[in-house]
Amino acid sequence: MKDERETTISWKTCMRVALTIIVLLLLARYWEGVEGFVGALFGGLAAMFVGFVVAYVVNIPLRFFEGLFPGEHGDGTMNRTLSLLVTVLCMIVIAVFVGVLVIPQLVNAIMTLIRIAPEATKQLLNIPFVRNIIPPDFLAGESSIDWAQIGDSVMNWAKSGLFGSIAQVTSLFGAIGAVFMGFVFGFWFISEKDGLSSRCHRVVRTYVSPAADDFITRTAHIADESFSGYIVGQCTEALIFGTLVAIISFVCGVENPLMLGALVGVMSLIPMVGALIGAILGAFIIMVSSWQQAIIFLVVFFVVQQIEANFLYIRVVGKRVGLTGMWPIVGLTLGGAIFGFAGAFVGVPLISFLNRVLESDLSRRESDPEVTSTPLEKLKDTIKN
Repeated sequence: MKDERETTISWKTCMRVALTIIVLLLLARYWEGVEGFVGALFGGLAAMFVGFVVAYVVNIPLRFFEGLFPGEHGDGTMNRTLSLLVTVLCMIVIAVFVGVLVIPQLVNAIMTLIRIAPEATKQLLNIPFVRNIIPPDFLAGESSIDWAQIGDSVMNWAKSGLFGSIAQVTSLFGAIGAVFMGFVFGFWFISEKDGLSSRCHRVVRTYVSPAADDFITRTAHIADESFSGYIVGQCTEALIFGTLVAIISFVCGVENPLMLGALVGVMSLIPMVGALIGAILGAFIIMVSSWQQAIIFLVVFFVVQQIEANFLYIRVVGKRVGLTGMWPIVGLTLGGAIFGFAGAFVGVPLISFLNRVLESDLSRRESDPEVTSTPLEKLKDTIKN
């Protein structure tokens, strides 16, 4: 017969239950205020996340210049200050160079296309081949198209729909403010990175364990090698891609080869579809003055793209991230399929990170004679016990 034991509830348990009920009631009563606070908190965290991304990207060339310039390394040193100034200056020069080459040409192409669209449409429809493939209903209604009215409708939509909504403008300024604060956080992270790193190590070692700090440090180092290698490789591949497009376009007599190379090179930083978008924009700019040169440019682009996809990408980016064969393409495909557009950016470095972690763990287990059981065997023993 089992012993019947009296169950008692302590006053501490009662206090915990009462406090939990009070907190839940307060949350239900003042939910709007709580929701606003949580939204503001996540907005701040988003700005800090943007700052971390900015700091990480800026830190890659910063480390290069820190190793290049003489002087003591660390927070507040002349070496760090000079390296940061040179890094920011290089980023500004690149942005201005691309902006001066590409943006004016694109704006001019749009304005010219709007001006010549009615006459170009008529000339295009006068070609027998085009008239044979276009539906008769469209040809019958083409003469009644009022291009001026279409232009006015577009402008009215832009004024009322794009700029007339206070919510959209507010959201736009909010996003700009978050990005601006992200850059502020990013440069703060950069200027204090050694102190922040030391503080994080101290917190983990004090409140968790030294072993956890060592594990996090090793994992972070592997992740840094994967992601920084991918960024450097992607930028190198974009530079080579844009240079090849510019050189071959110049040899083939296409106008503005430097602008086309800069456009395709910058857009190729966007995985999978970026280079194609750059080629379409480039052909669109050239088509305003010569559709024959636009076709030549597209042929040049697709030839260079085949070279880039089959040789450059795998050797340049794959070598940087430690992946060979088709693994970089697998990373791009899986990242885009699982996480969408953002996944295309992190797919390759994530595959590289997982591969390096696996290799490191395999090497440790194979070289350590004290490791007698696998993780699966440990899991089975835990379930049995």
